[in-house]
Amino acid sequence: MKVASAILLIVLLALAWRLKSVTAVVTHQQQLLAERQQQIEALHRELEDKSVQEALSLQTQCSEMASKFLSSRGWKPGVGEDYRNHFNSKLKRCFVLVSSYLPKDDFVTIELYDAVEGRRYAIFNGHQICDVAITKNPKKCALDSGSIWFDGNDTRHPADFTAGFRGLLYGGGSGDENTHKTFLDHIQLFMSE
Repeated sequence: MKVASAILLIVLLALAWRLKSVTAVVTHQQQLLAERQQQIEALHRELEDKSVQEALSLQTQCSEMASKFLSSRGWKPGVGEDYRNHFNSKLKRCFVLVSSYLPKDDFVTIELYDAVEGRRYAIFNGHQICDVAITKNPKKCALDSGSIWFDGNDTRHPADFTAGFRGLLYGGGSGDENTHKTFLDHIQLFMSE
């Protein structure tokens, strides 16, 4: 009985020692893992900071390119004229959206260009307000139209996307109260991301 108790005591001590050493190894590995996770998080923050700085730099360069593009075309801001630029990181292009508005006629022209290559990606000519109750003219927006060339090749007809009036050559289609909105919705692809 004493021998069995002694053997049991030795086995228990061995198991306790083994448990203590396994616990020490697990604790050490958990500390290493926590350190690695902190290093990874620090690297992610550093990468984010670089990405933000790079994005800001690209947006600044895009703004400068848009100004040069517009001045090379003789564009001078006036009453009812505006532009905005955006560097699209997905497409890796600097776009400039130029719009002019004639308040007397409620007529708007919108053009989207690549500020570096000078290629036109979209154009819209039409009205912002088409509601007959306001305009008292049911045909006011009948000829409103917009065209979008997704590759900037504005010499190709028909365009990749056309909103509103397309003329007899391309079949029906006429402008309505949604033409302006539809056009703007489709150019969001270029002015976001």
